[in-house]
Amino acid sequence: MASSIGKAAQRSMQRPSPLPLYVMLFAMQCARSMFIVLLSWFTLEITGTVRSVGKVLICWQLLAFTVGPLLGPHLDRLPRRHLFALGESLHAAGVLLLSLVALFLSPVDVPMAALYACACLASLGSLLSYPTSQALLQRTDKDQLARTVAFSLLGVQTGNIAGAALAGLGLPLLGVAGGLAICAAWSFVAVLSVSLLKVDSDRGLAMSRARHRLVLLGGTISTIGDPRLRASLCALMLAYASAHASNALLAGFARDDLKLSGELYGWIAAMYSGGGLLGCAVLARFIDRLDTGVFMSIGSVLISLATALLSTAQTLSEAMLWQGLIGLSFMMIRVAGDATVLKTVPNRRVGRVRSNIEAAIGLAALVVYLIASLSNLEARQTFLGLSGLFACAAVAVVLLERSQPRAAATCPPRRPRPRGLV
Repeated sequence: MASSIGKAAQRSMQRPSPLPLYVMLFAMQCARSMFIVLLSWFTLEITGTVRSVGKVLICWQLLAFTVGPLLGPHLDRLPRRHLFALGESLHAAGVLLLSLVALFLSPVDVPMAALYACACLASLGSLLSYPTSQALLQRTDKDQLARTVAFSLLGVQTGNIAGAALAGLGLPLLGVAGGLAICAAWSFVAVLSVSLLKVDSDRGLAMSRARHRLVLLGGTISTIGDPRLRASLCALMLAYASAHASNALLAGFARDDLKLSGELYGWIAAMYSGGGLLGCAVLARFIDRLDTGVFMSIGSVLISLATALLSTAQTLSEAMLWQGLIGLSFMMIRVAGDATVLKTVPNRRVGRVRSNIEAAIGLAALVVYLIASLSNLEARQTFLGLSGLFACAAVAVVLLERSQPRAAATCPPRRPRPRGLV
C-alpha cells in the first residue's frame, strides 16, 4: 500500500507543473494568432487582392505537408523542451524579419518573396514546437487527460482571442511592424515558460539513423491503422480546413463585402476564438461524462452549417455571431480529436503521429488556399462553396464514428509489434 502511494507520488512529481504548461500554450497560440492576422492584412495591403493572401499562406501548409512527416521521428528522438524552444525561436525569427521588412519598406516596395520566406521560417518553427507541446501535454494522468486537454485548449483559445485582438488594436496604433514585434515577444515568452517545466524524463526515443524509415512507417501505420485515429484525423482535417478558410478569406470578406476597417476585422477574427473559449469552458466540465465521438460528429455538422451562415452575413454583428459559432464547433472537434489521439497513442510515438496528422491538416489547408487563390469569386461566394465541401466531410466523420463499434468488434487481436517498428 505504502509502495503504491510512493509510486503514485513519484509519477506526480515527474509531470510538468500545470501553470508553466498553460502559459506556454497561451503564449505560443497568441503569437500564432497575431502572426496570421497581421500577415493576412499586410499581404492585402501590398497586393490589394484576396487571392494573394491564400498564395502566401499556402507555403506555410506546404511545409507541414512535405517536411512535417519527415521531422516526426526526430521529434521523438530529442528532448521535447529543447525542440519546443528551438521551434518558437525560429517562429520569432521569421516574425521579426517580417517586422523589419515592414518597418523599412513601404508596402509598394515589399517583394512577395519576403512574405514567402518569413512565412516558411515561421512555419518551420511551428512544425517543431506544436507536436512537442502535445507530447509535453500528454504527461498527465490518463484518467484526467481529456479534462487536461480541455483546460489546455482553454488557454490556447484565450491566446487566440488575445492575439487576434492585439493584432486588430495594434494595426492602427503601432502599424504592422509594431504588431509583429509584439508577436515575436510572445514566442519568447513561450520559450521562457517551457524552460520552467520540470520534466524528469524528457530524453525521447533512442534510435539509429538506419531505423529512420521503419520508425517513420510505424508512425504512419499508427495514424491510419487505428479506426479511432482515422475518425479523429478526418474530423481534425475538417476543423482546420474551416480555420484556414477564415485565414484566407476573412480579411477580404471584412474589407470588401462588409466594408470594415482593419481594427474591426481583428475583432471578427477574435470571435472565432471567443466561440472556442466558450466551447472549452463547457467541454472542460462535461468531456469526461460524454463520448468524444459525439462531440466530433456534432461539431462537424455545426461547422459546415455555420460557414454557410457566415456567407450570408451583412453586418458586423452577424459576422461576429457566425464566426463565434464556427469557433465553438471547431473547439468541439479539436478537444475531442486531440483527447482521442493522446489517449490512443503512446508517448514514444506522439511526435510521429502528430506530425502525420499535421501533414494531413496541411493537405486540407492547401486545398482551401488553392481554392481561395485561384477562384475569381468574391469571398462571400467562396465561403458558401466551401460550406458544401465541409458538409460532405461532416457526413464522412459521422459515418466513421458510427462504424466504430463494428470496427472494434471485427478487428483481429493485436499481434506483437515487430522489433524494428517502435
